[in-house]
Amino acid sequence: IGAGDKGGRTCTLYYGVRTPDDMPYVSKFPEWEALGVQVVPVVSQPDVVCESGAVWGGRTGYVQNALEEDGVAIPRNSGALMCGVKGMCESVKSMLEDAGVFEGRVLTNF
Repeated sequence: IGAGDKGGRTCTLYYGVRTPDDMPYVSKFPEWEALGVQVVPVVSQPDVVCESGAVWGGRTGYVQNALEEDGVAIPRNSGALMCGVKGMCESVKSMLEDAGVFEGRVLTNF
């Protein structure tokens, strides 16, 4: 994220967690956005009572649902680096490939 100039390219980070309390690095989101990264936090269990008292007002559901809603603007010029649970990665990988993202540009942590 901190690599600097991306040569006019865009970057979107879909960041999925169960509850707002499960979201580390949230304090870095403004810094990342200032560097040109669009951060899309998604909470799958927004109604769970958090120890911090946090109440979620952002996107809910799962990363794959958020990506499906947003779509892939230019599939042939897109790539993805994913880490997370296998089911999410497989679902997103399939969605990206169906949209036209080249298979070799979709990398996972397993």
